[in-house]
Amino acid sequence: MYIRFVVGSDGEDHRYLTGVVTEARLLRDEGCLDVHEIEWLEEVFEWFNENVPVPPYSLNDWPDDVAAWFKSNANPETIGRIWDLIALLREHGRRVRILRSKAPGRICYEDEIQIVVSEFHSL
Repeated sequence: MYIRFVVGSDGEDHRYLTGVVTEARLLRDEGCLDVHEIEWLEEVFEWFNENVPVPPYSLNDWPDDVAAWFKSNANPETIGRIWDLIALLREHGRRVRILRSKAPGRICYEDEIQIVVSEFHSL
């Protein structure tokens, strides 16, 4: 089983929604966060950079629709940090959805924590 956290309402197609890490970065870049929130967020990002492999997006000719999904058995601390980001997003009025799938798409990349997939499309 795989899980993905996206920002948007239930009525929106998840394939067009932003993931929580990207949305937190956008909040910071758009000047929506207080100084203490920015400092905290930078610490969270640093933790992710040190503890979660970065998929090689720029080194691959992947389709535009690739998305990262966490493995359900990922390190609990990693998922805990995601929940921290979710709390920040919700404090700033962002709606967060949790998606679950046994087969979210064609796997382009995999490590011990996550997969990157080209998502399946319904006809």
